[in-house]
Amino acid sequence: MEKIIVDIYGADLGAEVVVFGVSKAIKEYGIFPILVGDRLLISEIMNQENIPENSYEIIHTTDYITNNEPATCIFGGRNESSIALSYDRLKEDDDVIAFLSAGNTGALLVGSICRLGLLPSVKFPSLCSALPCAGDMLVTLVDCGAVIDCTSNDLVRFAKMGNVFAKCYCGIERPRIGLMSVGRENAKGSALSLEAFTKLSELNLNFIGNLEGSDMVSGYADVIVTDGFSGNILLKNTEAVGQKAIEIVESFADASPEFVEKIKAKLLNKFDFNSRGAATFLGTKKTVVKMHGCANEFTVLASIEQILRLNKANFSKEMSNIFAK
Repeated sequence: MEKIIVDIYGADLGAEVVVFGVSKAIKEYGIFPILVGDRLLISEIMNQENIPENSYEIIHTTDYITNNEPATCIFGGRNESSIALSYDRLKEDDDVIAFLSAGNTGALLVGSICRLGLLPSVKFPSLCSALPCAGDMLVTLVDCGAVIDCTSNDLVRFAKMGNVFAKCYCGIERPRIGLMSVGRENAKGSALSLEAFTKLSELNLNFIGNLEGSDMVSGYADVIVTDGFSGNILLKNTEAVGQKAIEIVESFADASPEFVEKIKAKLLNKFDFNSRGAATFLGTKKTVVKMHGCANEFTVLASIEQILRLNKANFSKEMSNIFAK
């Protein structure tokens, strides 16, 4: 019975949806969650869902870091915040496999450094997402918003970690790794990408060269490497395109309702990010997963399934191995 820490705060729809999602995960996967948040709220929902008290644990707090607060507040004075308490328990309890939150991304990033710890030689954790692309494929995008100003060595590190994530989460034995640029030609790109291209070419990875923006959905690569600034734009644009496509289908006034629902179902299956889990921090000593602010109970369920899949594939050990070498 895997132990997973869940911070109930941070979702736009409120803490209730997170707790309901956890109750679904208990029934679906038999996990033992450690919920960090208001005891009364958690107990009421768990009782409503007929979840026995011995099936979960509560770390009580009503303090949480909002998205409007600076990430640095995690350093001091907020030791009773849900993120701080979650990291403290994650670090001290060997039986806990992961931490899940929809909270302040910056505070989660800083907390992973100062309260949990990073793998050797990692200065900042990166953030990766598995996004839909051609057919039934998923493409791993790293970094998608954590490390904004990168060096070529950072991009090399992203490639190594993205390679491990794609193996463990997507089940790809030898992921194709591409570097985001302004064209596939080797000589194209900024000074940063050209320097990174040279270094990536020398590694024992399945590096296939440069990519361009259209390759986010083409299926040309399994892992896309880029800086956090560009990666976050790519991520948000992909989400927006999917949502806009669904809205266009819903506006088909002359089409039959059955046809609209059929097309909408296909688009939702591809672009409904709330049912696809969450972003994963790479380089942390234990697994930390960050849900989107618009997360709902199905996001929680999918994110916990993601954690369990990574754990089954020995994700943390595989990630540690690349830095041990």
